Amino acid sequence: GGRPGKVDGGVDLDGTVAPAWAIVDAEGVGKLSTRALAKALNVQSPALYWHVKSKDQLLSIMMERLLEDSLAEPSSEMGWQDWMRHVGRRQRLSLLSHRDTGIIASIAHPSAKLQNDLFPKLFQPLRDAGVAATQASSAAGALASLVIGWVLYEQRPETRRFVEAYHSSDEGFEFALEALISGVEAKIGKGMLG
Repeated sequence: GGRPGKVDGGVDLDGTVAPAWAIVDAEGVGKLSTRALAKALNVQSPALYWHVKSKDQLLSIMMERLLEDSLAEPSSEMGWQDWMRHVGRRQRLSLLSHRDTGIIASIAHPSAKLQNDLFPKLFQPLRDAGVAATQASSAAGALASLVIGWVLYEQRPETRRFVEAYHSSDEGFEFALEALISGVEAKIGKGMLG
């Protein structure tokens, strides 16, 4: 018994992520399904279901892997402000590297790894600086919201044109990122240290 380590044909769970992104990049998230992924992997759907039970789970795994890459570099060398800048920029670029990621990020259920490993890793530098857990996680949530919201605008042609009538997307993002970090700094300065 038990779950097989690999899908028929030698494809493991990690091997499903790149083909899933290829489907999204070519046809959009609306065309992604476990059936379409099984076809792309040249396996039967039941073999794939050992690893991926639903489209929701697949989207969660795709986002987990994408965001995990943005947290790959250690933060011990930089202060929390530089860490937030680094992660915010990197997550935005990671999300912009594929089609429909703003939509996917907004609908994907947070995986256990995202909840228990990746999100705490995002706000750990704030905790290391003495920021209370609630405020540190709130700052990390604000950063994630900024990045996802910004990417949603950038990936929709109509909203991108609207935003870029007033400022470049890159300049606007940098301003918003700095404003977020300055706001967190100001709140910390008002006695929010844990």
